[in-house]
Amino acid sequence: MKIVTIIACIFLSSPTFCQNSYYFSNPLPTEEKKVSTVDKKWFGEYNDSERSLSYVFSEEGITAVSTQVSSISKKSVRESSKYTIKGDYIFGVVEGDSLQCVYEKGYYHFGIRNRDAVISSYSSAKLTRINDREYILNFDENGKFLPVKIVFSNGKMTMSDFDYEPDQNAFSFIESQRKTTENSQNIIVLSPTQEEFDQLSSKFFVERSTFSLITE
Repeated sequence: MKIVTIIACIFLSSPTFCQNSYYFSNPLPTEEKKVSTVDKKWFGEYNDSERSLSYVFSEEGITAVSTQVSSISKKSVRESSKYTIKGDYIFGVVEGDSLQCVYEKGYYHFGIRNRDAVISSYSSAKLTRINDREYILNFDENGKFLPVKIVFSNGKMTMSDFDYEPDQNAFSFIESQRKTTENSQNIIVLSPTQEEFDQLSSKFFVERSTFSLITE
């Protein structure tokens, strides 16, 4: 799904710029901690207004909601039977629905909300629960996994990237490692124990984005 690509670009450190590229053999922290959604007390929509991006947490899983800003000229509306303006709303852009719009300098401006499933019954990404406020989003990269940490606290939700220096010994504390070469890159697949994951979690996640709860 396209959301996996979008989130990977936004939240994950790109391995192509590293001497070594690290992945994980299974969802972190362990396969047994997989869940279908977060605890109910965290349900709601969390928004990052600077990027017009929201995440909705519900019984169905996790959905990313992005807003695409677009516009149409007053002339186009007037000459087309497809569009209708009623007050501050434009009809005809989205089938069966209206969008709030703003008129300025001959154009109607509006935002189209796109919804993409991040965690659902058919998504390749896996969600795991560390504790009642911390979770890991594990994105499937051709059978290997890249993690993003999610933390909830006081009406806020933060996302932290898996991040590291291109040092060959960065993860020497993890005993189980499988090394291969792909496209002239060193690919190292890690299989940490629970104790090794605890060390990994405290040192190799960097907070990148904070979202605020806007609806429950």
